[in-house]
Amino acid sequence: MTSYPIGMGMAKPSNGLPTEPRRGHEPGDEAYLRLVGERVRLMRLQMGMSRKALSQASGVSERYLAELERGSGNASLLVLRSIAEALGSRVHEITVDEVDRSIDKTLAIQHLEHLEASQAAEARQLLVGRFGRKAPTPVARIALVGLGGTAKSVLGAALSSDLGVPNVDLDREIEKASGIEVADVLAVHGAEVFRRLQHECLGNLLNSLPRGVITTGGGIVLERDTYDLLLAGSFVVWVHGGLDAAKGWGDAGSEGIESRDGKSDPKLQSMLAARTPLYEMADAEIDTTGLSVEDAVARVLEAISERATRHQGTAA
Repeated sequence: MTSYPIGMGMAKPSNGLPTEPRRGHEPGDEAYLRLVGERVRLMRLQMGMSRKALSQASGVSERYLAELERGSGNASLLVLRSIAEALGSRVHEITVDEVDRSIDKTLAIQHLEHLEASQAAEARQLLVGRFGRKAPTPVARIALVGLGGTAKSVLGAALSSDLGVPNVDLDREIEKASGIEVADVLAVHGAEVFRRLQHECLGNLLNSLPRGVITTGGGIVLERDTYDLLLAGSFVVWVHGGLDAAKGWGDAGSEGIESRDGKSDPKLQSMLAARTPLYEMADAEIDTTGLSVEDAVARVLEAISERATRHQGTAA
């Protein structure tokens, strides 16, 4: 993939001849460059892409993208074409010389930029709930969180089958990105590298998966930025409780919070107590105790339907 350096697109000397005067310093030119840069930034944010993700998708360096978005980078047509393709757009949509945003939108964006990550996620949910386009289904993505051993993968597969959408395990995405198993990432590279991989893989997944079911590792809620990203980009369901193998769960829940005879694991109970306030930030909570897989799927779909009904009532 080609990486475009700073300054590409500027006039250069050739055969000792004088170069064309450098453009971009007239007031009108500077305003136009700011307009183009702001349009790129807004398109990127609307797609939920980080600058790093756009850099990887387009082959344009992060530093160059930063200068372009600030209005100080004068990109060539080839660079703009690469950026437009990565944004699922066309060059003319980025470069059209007309202001396409009202002062109210500009002020709203400036206000959003000063919010904390959790506040921005909440603001996004409010805006989507009040002004978002009506989707063909109540939610685009469902994400399952909860301690390990609570059969999130079984429930995720069942939901995926019922809805006819892909089922993706975030840990498997981390393994694809790293080339090694999650346990080895932690053992060899440490928790910091794992957390960074987890955040990047989730961001890439949310950018590439328009609809689907995502299962996550039990500790994702401990990384606030990553958890905020998950909450903002999907309908999050906290899965917990004892599981009954006789009702279709197989052995998936044998290491859950409660064993089949109802005895609790002190270590898991302590972990659960510490994480409960974070799990409770989810959009819905499903206690699988005594439920069949089919019943658990129905509970998730009921929770989604209830939220859709609430949003419709608010919009009305």
